[in-house]
Amino acid sequence: MKEMRVLVIDDDEEDVLLVRDYIREGFKNISLTIVDVQTVPDAIEKLLNDKFDVIIVDYMLGETDGLEVIERAQIEGITTPIIFLTGHGDEEIVLSAMKKGAKDYLNKSRITTELLCHSIMNAIRLGELQLMRADAERALRGSELKYRTLVAFLPAIVCEMSNDGIINFLNESAAKILGIGTKELIGKSWRDSFLSPEDIHTGDEDFSRNMEKFYNILSLCSINNLEIKTSMGGGEDKYINWNSTCLYKDDGSPNSIICVGTDVTEVAVLREKLHKLSVVDELTGLYNRRGFYTLAEQQFRIAGRYNKQMLIVFLDLDGLKHINDTRGHKDGDIIIKAAADVLKDTFRGADIIGRMGGDEFSVLVSEMGDDAETTIKTRLASNIDAYNLSLRKKNMTLSLSAGITVYDPETPVTLDELIAAADALMYKDKQIKKAGRASLA
Repeated sequence: MKEMRVLVIDDDEEDVLLVRDYIREGFKNISLTIVDVQTVPDAIEKLLNDKFDVIIVDYMLGETDGLEVIERAQIEGITTPIIFLTGHGDEEIVLSAMKKGAKDYLNKSRITTELLCHSIMNAIRLGELQLMRADAERALRGSELKYRTLVAFLPAIVCEMSNDGIINFLNESAAKILGIGTKELIGKSWRDSFLSPEDIHTGDEDFSRNMEKFYNILSLCSINNLEIKTSMGGGEDKYINWNSTCLYKDDGSPNSIICVGTDVTEVAVLREKLHKLSVVDELTGLYNRRGFYTLAEQQFRIAGRYNKQMLIVFLDLDGLKHINDTRGHKDGDIIIKAAADVLKDTFRGADIIGRMGGDEFSVLVSEMGDDAETTIKTRLASNIDAYNLSLRKKNMTLSLSAGITVYDPETPVTLDELIAAADALMYKDKQIKKAGRASLA
């Protein structure tokens, strides 16, 4: 692609500037036109009078929301692929957006250049394939012969089912994509063949994995752009983007369900690989310094916007140099991974945990409960004690010094200033421990 036109629909100027910067950084070799509007009417007017390759719309748009953009676009016959932006905790809204036709979604607090740009390319590709599927579905309503001929050569899985989800037909592309003979699936349940609770895949750990809810969508014949990881044939994981529609009899009653699956494995694997390479620490699986700063700075903007308090916890692994010098770096890695496991057990999935360097860790706690500092310290001490029981066989002891500071949007400071304050408190904690050990000697 040599040129790209992007429409950004967001009433927050800071967010618009951030999205613009990410797009420009990710598509340096492409001629870009980025247009931004703040309201639904302005967005529809732009879409009716101009051509765009992709739309990026925020859920919160003043007195209305981004779902209205999706609905109005469908009414006007606008087929431009849409990427939906949400905040943390909006899983039900995301589900609604995807059902209405959004091609992808991103959590605003976790956007990176790589994720946004891969989402854009994936959405454009899915939009092109959807046009191909639309042609196929129009042919389905024509004649059975045309239907069988067309879907046989369509580079996607085409599955025809009865109203209760029993597979009656699969095209030849299904065999190539899935690595299994299509005859093996005829007469079986679509649900049992393709789905299992642990295989629902959305690219976001916070998204709902409720199997029954997913199957309810199928029974309504309206799956839209739901990505599922499945294993068949030789056991190779395949990521399939599913859409479905219902074919009706002349009297208006449901006749059968057409379910179309597009193989997006290459995009999904690359998306996860790039994400891990760029922001995840290889040894611990925590965010690295870059990942931590990227996500934490996003949370800072959100905290300022919604007047929320947060905590920064800065931790140092006690005695790592001594372990490396006396026992070797292999045992040093063991104690580093032990510290990471304790932090994962101590903090919640919504908290941002990062390994900042060799023996330093930072945690941003975005949702504070009552007496959060005491709760964190108590839970951390308990988990360290529990972990040390498992380390006794290795004759090692895990110890972490910690400093905690509170971010108050009423008296804003930078992330670096907050980390420096927590670092200073951590150093005091370390000195107190050293003094205690000296007094016992």
